Amino acid sequence: MNNINNDLVSVLIPVFNVGLYVEDAIDSILCQTYRNIEVIIIDDCSTDDTYEKAFKYSLIDERVKVYKNEVNSKICLTLNKAFELSKGRYILRMDGDDICDSDRIERKLNYLKVNEIDLVGCSTKTIDINGNHIGNSKALDEQRIIIKTLKYRTPVQHIWLAKREIYETLNGYRNIPGVEDYDFLLRSIENGYKVGNISNYFGYSVRVARVGNTIASMGIRQKKLHNIVWNQYKKRQKSHKSNLDVNEVKIKVSRVNLYLFSISTKMLNNAILNKKRPFIFLFYFLLSFISPYQCKFHIERIVYKFLVKV
Repeated sequence: MNNINNDLVSVLIPVFNVGLYVEDAIDSILCQTYRNIEVIIIDDCSTDDTYEKAFKYSLIDERVKVYKNEVNSKICLTLNKAFELSKGRYILRMDGDDICDSDRIERKLNYLKVNEIDLVGCSTKTIDINGNHIGNSKALDEQRIIIKTLKYRTPVQHIWLAKREIYETLNGYRNIPGVEDYDFLLRSIENGYKVGNISNYFGYSVRVARVGNTIASMGIRQKKLHNIVWNQYKKRQKSHKSNLDVNEVKIKVSRVNLYLFSISTKMLNNAILNKKRPFIFLFYFLLSFISPYQCKFHIERIVYKFLVKV
């Protein structure tokens, strides 16, 4: 991997109530084989010891800078603040409850430069709350298929490495918590940037079934916002202008659907945790169909897999 020069890479880590995991996340970034990094951690008013555990790293490693929001600002505004504080030519995303392999930055930066793309992700491993490996998720790397399946799934997971230029062109993330990464990617593609993945590299581990993570807290709202962002993207292709006022996006969901979705999510998490036990997995997976929104998600996933194979 001798194609890499010594450009500064800024690692953005927004954190909120991840005190149980944040040290593992930071350790996995600080032991990277690519050394020229700055790590910008912003705590969004955690009520546990997340900030204290993160701050101690700033005392022993000058590459780490830790800040705390005065008020809870949510993911989008926190990420934009982290970007404004950054100086790197490249931006790397990291979640405070995940971990990554030590060659993650080196592999992604080399791939981005050799293949002349602007934003790159990778395939991921899935771990449980105790860090045990429970599965893999393979990312797409062929541009034709990425574009063809855009409607159904975010083509690159939010833990990408990207050129700073993209963030400057798009003015960062729009304030649409839960789908900010999907919206960012659609606007990147719309502006002519090339996105991709290292499909044969599983260098990042995503922690699932944790209380308080996005799928548990966003739920139906996230799925509805995904459709809104996609429809607005299609409309912009015709009118060549942005017509989504994020301040006017209002999502209404009945209490019954919220209740059914909460049960469905628990069943789906149980299925994921029992992926290596087929009969138990199938039992919980079928129970997850209790929510009509989860049914729609499963159908879209089937369509996505069909398009990938075709």
